[in-house]
Amino acid sequence: MRKSISLLFLILPLFGLSLFAQHQVETRFRFSLPLVVEVKPSSFIHFWGSLLGLRRISSDLAWMRLLQYYGTLEREEEHVHHLGHCERGEYRELLPRCQEVVRLDPYFYYAYLFGGGCLAFNHERYEEAIQLLREGIRNDPKFWKFRLYIAAIVYTRTKEYDKAIPLLEEAARYGDCPEVVKVFLANIYKAKGEYAKAIAIWKNILATTRSEPLKSIAESRLQEMGVLR
Repeated sequence: MRKSISLLFLILPLFGLSLFAQHQVETRFRFSLPLVVEVKPSSFIHFWGSLLGLRRISSDLAWMRLLQYYGTLEREEEHVHHLGHCERGEYRELLPRCQEVVRLDPYFYYAYLFGGGCLAFNHERYEEAIQLLREGIRNDPKFWKFRLYIAAIVYTRTKEYDKAIPLLEEAARYGDCPEVVKVFLANIYKAKGEYAKAIAIWKNILATTRSEPLKSIAESRLQEMGVLR
C-alpha cells in the first residue's frame, strides 16, 4: 500500500510538469503541438521524454532510430543501401516512424521532406508520401516546400516527368533537399538522355554526401557515363 502511494506521489508531479511544459511550448509556437496521446511513441524512453516536455529531444532520438532503421535492409543478411534499389513493400514501418518523429516535433521540416521523398521516389508509395506531407501542411501551412513536393510526387505518379522535372529542380536548389530527390532527378535525366545534367548531379552528390554507400553509387553512375575511370 505504501509503495502504491509513493508511486502515486511520484507520478502526479511528473504529470503536472508535463502539462506545464506542454502549455509553455504551445504559447511559444505558432501552431499547437499534438497531444502526447496522439504521438504514440514506439519507445518507453520517447514516451517519458514527451511526457516530461522534452519532445524535441525525443524527436531527435526517434530520428536517429529512423535513420538506423532505414540505413539497412530489413533482412540482416543482405547489405544493399536503400538508394541503390528498393522494392515497394520494403520498410513497412517507414511512414509510422516518420510520423513519430514529426508528431514529437511538428517543425522538423526535413523529416517530412526526407520521408515523403523516400516513400515516393524509392518505394512508389505515393499515397503514404502525400499523407505525410499533408500532415506537415496542417502543422505549418506557410511552409511552401510541402506543396512543391506533393506536386512533384503527383506528376511522378502519373508519369508526367516533363512536369515533375521543374519541381524537382526547384527542390534540388535548396540545401535541405534530401539526397533521394537528387538521385531520382539524376535518374530521370539519364533516362531522357540528358547526361550532362545527370553527371552534374552525381558529381554534386559525390562531393557533398557523407554516406559512403551513396558515394559508391555516385562513383558507379559516373563511371557508367564515362566520367570516372
